[in-house]
Amino acid sequence: MPRTRETQSGTPARPPASTRDNGKPSKQRAPTTQKAKPTRTQLEARNEVLTASEKSFRLIEDELRRERLFLRQVIDATPSMIFVKDKHGKFLLGNAALAHSCGTTAEKLTGKTDADFNRTPEQIAHFQQIDHDVISSGKALQIPEEEITQADGQVRWFSTGKVPLFNEAGVCDKVLGVATDITEQRQTQKDLEQRVAERTAELVSANEKLTAQIEERNRLENALIDISEQEQRRMGQDLHDGLCQSLSGLAFMARSLTKTLEAQELAGPAAEAARLAALIHQSVEASRDIAKGLHPVVMDAEGLVSALHELAARSSGSISCRLRCERMVPITDNSVALHLYRIAQEAVTNALKHSGARSITLSLRLRQNLLSLSVADDGCGMPEVIHVGDGMGVRLMKYRADVIGADFSIGRRKNHGTRVSCVLPMAAVEQQQPPASPLSPSLNQG
Repeated sequence: MPRTRETQSGTPARPPASTRDNGKPSKQRAPTTQKAKPTRTQLEARNEVLTASEKSFRLIEDELRRERLFLRQVIDATPSMIFVKDKHGKFLLGNAALAHSCGTTAEKLTGKTDADFNRTPEQIAHFQQIDHDVISSGKALQIPEEEITQADGQVRWFSTGKVPLFNEAGVCDKVLGVATDITEQRQTQKDLEQRVAERTAELVSANEKLTAQIEERNRLENALIDISEQEQRRMGQDLHDGLCQSLSGLAFMARSLTKTLEAQELAGPAAEAARLAALIHQSVEASRDIAKGLHPVVMDAEGLVSALHELAARSSGSISCRLRCERMVPITDNSVALHLYRIAQEAVTNALKHSGARSITLSLRLRQNLLSLSVADDGCGMPEVIHVGDGMGVRLMKYRADVIGADFSIGRRKNHGTRVSCVLPMAAVEQQQPPASPLSPSLNQG
């Protein structure tokens, strides 16, 4: 018998595939893997996962729905109009206030433009231009006032702020707007401005009337002062030309009588006649002083200085009164010179009557466009606080200073006594000082 081949391990070798199965060649089959069916436990686990995911999704949907409802309630409760537009001017969102203005509902606003509602062509063009500016620049804008026509045709005023909105790519393609109705505030402001304008007009009118009354009062007061000064000048002239001349005649006759009595060796009557002549001469001098006081300032450039010099001379007696004036101060306006003299005269009179001073100094000088007149004494002085309205004399001095545009003051001196000052701005034409007068170095009296 023929022997079969064996493998080295002693196991018989398998016949070739071509000789298996009755010696016929057979097809080689690829190995197959069967998918195992999930078990019941696995199916239940998968079902639980799907159920949990579905519940979670429903919870998220409910939460989103509540948030949208909450946001809708918030913007609808806001009295201002809130809206979002795209770059074509279509509303993507609008609240109840905007819907009411447009005469529609918030749901029907979507996809509409301002042209779909009761807006004028000017308003539509204005809104489009502002929206375009915000979207193209990417910057917010604030419009203080703009008019918007409502659905019922009523025009109301709004203050609107518009803010750009950007998409995921960072491109501005929408605009958010908030418009607040300011019609009532604007009307209130206009009413207030109208009342202010009316009140201002009333105040201006009242002020003009008051100014006119003040000017008229000043005119009358100045006229009264002028009349008073004219009357005083007339009286002074009458005293000088009338009474003084008559008294001078009597004095001449008394002196003649004295000589006649002396020639007749009548010593007693002659002495009486001489005393009579002396008394008449004293009366003449007193009358002349009164006349000069009534008409003190001569109508010339040096009239004020001369009048102040004579005032100081007449006031010197039991006390010393002197005038300090470095040089002649020209005053071309006789009215100004007369007011300054009257101020000095009143101050000297007050010092003589009330201060108990031993000396009075009048000072007149011109420095840096300012004419300064002062009257100082070394008396008991005045109270610490001096009110310009205290006393008729002080009021008259203050009034005269106001008439000529001067600053008036009265107060205590540093050490003792009182000082009255009047400072007057001088025009350039009045500052041309003449050469020093021969009287200037000797204007100190007493």
